[in-house]
Amino acid sequence: MSGQCSIYEEVATQLVGLIQKECAACVIQEKNGGDVSVFVKGLLLGQLSVIIVIAFVLRYMFLEDVHQGKKQLSRLSPAAKSQTNMKRVPSSTAANILDKTFYDLLHHPPESTDWLNVLLAQTMSQYRDDAQLNDRLILAIDEVLNGGVRPGFFGPIHVTELSLGDEFPIFSNARIRPSDDIGSMRAEIDFEFSDQLSVGIETQLILNWPKVDFAALPISLLLSVVRFSGTLTIELINPPESSTGSTIPLDRYVAISSYSDFTLDFAVRSLLGSRTKLEDIPKLTDLITSKLRNVYMDRLVYPNFVKIKIPNMWEARDRKTREQQQALDEKLSDPPESGLTASAKERIEEFVEDIKDA
Repeated sequence: MSGQCSIYEEVATQLVGLIQKECAACVIQEKNGGDVSVFVKGLLLGQLSVIIVIAFVLRYMFLEDVHQGKKQLSRLSPAAKSQTNMKRVPSSTAANILDKTFYDLLHHPPESTDWLNVLLAQTMSQYRDDAQLNDRLILAIDEVLNGGVRPGFFGPIHVTELSLGDEFPIFSNARIRPSDDIGSMRAEIDFEFSDQLSVGIETQLILNWPKVDFAALPISLLLSVVRFSGTLTIELINPPESSTGSTIPLDRYVAISSYSDFTLDFAVRSLLGSRTKLEDIPKLTDLITSKLRNVYMDRLVYPNFVKIKIPNMWEARDRKTREQQQALDEKLSDPPESGLTASAKERIEEFVEDIKDA
C-alpha cells in the first residue's frame, strides 16, 4: 500500500509541474500579445488538471475499493470479530444495586402497595365481567372437568354454581430481603383475601361391581374459599454463569411463592344419595380440604415456586445469528470444487485481485 501511495504522489507531482509550465507559458504568451483563446484554453486545461489530481488523491489515498473492503471483512476470524463486540459491563452486585437505589435493608420501612391494589382490583373486575358473559367460564370449567383427567368411575361432571365474589385481595407491607442465593434479593408482600369464591358441581359415582354400570351414587358438592392470607415472595432467578462464556443468553424467570405460615380456609357442603341423602359428611370435607392444601403446598409454598418466563428481547436476533453461523459452517465444511485447498484458492484469488488493482 505504501508503494502505491508513493506512485500516486509522484504522478500528482508531475501533473502539478505540468500545470505550472502550461500556466507560465500562457502568461508569457499573453504578455507577448498572443491570442486570447490560447490563454483561455490553457487556463481551462490547468483547472481540469487540478480537478483530476484532487480526484486521484481522494480516490487512492483516502478511499478504498468497495469489494476489497467487503473481502477483508469476510476474512475476519471469529476471534477478530469478537473484538468488535460491544463492551461488556460487569453485572451489578446486590450491594451496588441497593446503594444506587438508596434502599437500606435494615432500616427501610415496609412500603404501601395501595397503587397495586387499585390496579389489581380494576383488572379483576374486568375479568369477572368477561367471565359471566354467555357463561363462558362455566363452559370452560365443564370442558376441563370432563376432559382426560376424569376417572372412569365418575359420570359426567356438571357445574351448577359459580361465584367469583365481589371483594379484592389487599397487598401490604412490601419489603426487600436477602435471598438464599448469595448476591440475590427477593420482595416480600403480605396479602389478605376474604371473600366467597364458590363452585358447585354434580356428578355420579358409578359402581361397576358385580357388573358394569351396576348402580350410581349421586354426588353434589359446593366448595368455597372464604379466607386466604399469607406472605408472597417474588424473586428474579438468574441462570448460573457458564465457565465457557456462552454468547447465547439463557432464560430468566420470575419465581413466585409463599411462606408456609399461610391461611387457607374452605367451606365444603356435600350431599350424597338419591332417595336417602347424606349431608355435609365431615370425613369428605376433611379429605377435600387436605387434598387442596397439599396441592397448594406442593406447587407454591417455598422452596417450591411458580415460574414466569421473562421475554427475551434478542431471541429473534440470536436465532438469526445461529442460522447464519450454521450456514457458514456448512459452506466451509463442503469440499472445494477444484483440487486446490481452500487456503491456496483464496491466495490465488488475492494474487489475481492485486494484479488487477496494479
